[in-house]
Amino acid sequence: MTGVRRLGRAQVVALHRYVGLLMAAFLLVAAATGSVLAFRDELDEWLAPELFVARSAASAPLLDPFALRARVAQQVAPQGRVDAVVLDLRPGRTARFPVAPNPDGAGGFYRLGYDEVFVDPHTGEIQGRRAREAIAFTAQQAVPLLYKVHHSLALPGIWGTLLLGVISLLWTLDCFVGAWLTFPKGRPFLPRWKPAWLVKSRAGTHRATLDLHRAGGLWLWAVLLLFAWSSVMFNLREPVFRPVMGVVFPFDDSWRTVPLRPKPVLAPRLDWPAAHAAARRAMQDMATEVGFTVDREDRLQLDRRRGVYAYLVHSTVDLRSDAGNTAILIDADTGAPMGRWLPTGGPAGNTVSNWMGALHMAQVFGRPYQVFVFVLGIAAVVITITGVMVWQKKRRARALSRARRA
Repeated sequence: MTGVRRLGRAQVVALHRYVGLLMAAFLLVAAATGSVLAFRDELDEWLAPELFVARSAASAPLLDPFALRARVAQQVAPQGRVDAVVLDLRPGRTARFPVAPNPDGAGGFYRLGYDEVFVDPHTGEIQGRRAREAIAFTAQQAVPLLYKVHHSLALPGIWGTLLLGVISLLWTLDCFVGAWLTFPKGRPFLPRWKPAWLVKSRAGTHRATLDLHRAGGLWLWAVLLLFAWSSVMFNLREPVFRPVMGVVFPFDDSWRTVPLRPKPVLAPRLDWPAAHAAARRAMQDMATEVGFTVDREDRLQLDRRRGVYAYLVHSTVDLRSDAGNTAILIDADTGAPMGRWLPTGGPAGNTVSNWMGALHMAQVFGRPYQVFVFVLGIAAVVITITGVMVWQKKRRARALSRARRA
């Protein structure tokens, strides 16, 4: 804050004003879409129940997970392949499988038109296909499109992600600038600071708008900073978030640092059952070392580019209750452990980051917190709009003053 003080209050006000105006449109989009995405899973199923509710009765027997994967692979071949086994099969609910294109024999890859399928776990029948990155205004594509807009403005390539990452970084810095501008000039500090936390509705529309903008930002300051900095984590993790957080917290980067192989692994030495057995052993060793218990298995995935299997389970160190994020990587040829991912219980940097991500995406504390994130998104919209209104009012006043002097 020393640098802020050196600028002088007038310069800091101008900085806050113009940075806020630069961010306004982007924050409106991010806050509005994020508010709705607090209920992402519920909204997705409500709009497209055919993708999530199995056609078979819940009382019907479930297929073996490996047999189910084989049936799905047959249905998408030869253009596509299935590089995952869903281990957490649930009666009456579809299983979601990622699908990747196979080489087309001409130096390229087949164009599938989808990248995930939803499968009846009782029969192996594919009930629906979806392309998560597609821009289409249909019920099935509504939530993926909403997420794409929220995360990258639905812009092609990495440009939207980088743009929103820069906006998030500005937002993070502006949180401190905005808070500093509410500090009183004189003493005693707390009694003079108290009015900044209040909305004086009887003082006129402009004053109420200014108070709503300022007080709203103060009351929600900590959680807005959390969402701003976690947005930097999602969009600018390697260039900004990880170096900054690494100064304060230790990290285990083994999950992300397994190098790419010269060529994708087309036929790993470990088939699916053998990889499953090796991953189970590695997971049990990690559980003994760290001190957690596995509740249920989630999935086994093959990353052909890095030549590893990823084995995910739900454990007592998980944050989410509906999905397993405790994971270990094993070499696809030897079964040797290559990396790990612990939601909690590992290095502090990983734990803090995982908590930030779970809070940002409303994946913890159940329905009450989902409602809180929904309301927070609306509040962020109100704070942004009132900030623009304050600027417009002062801009008109300055223009009128100049006209009178002229």
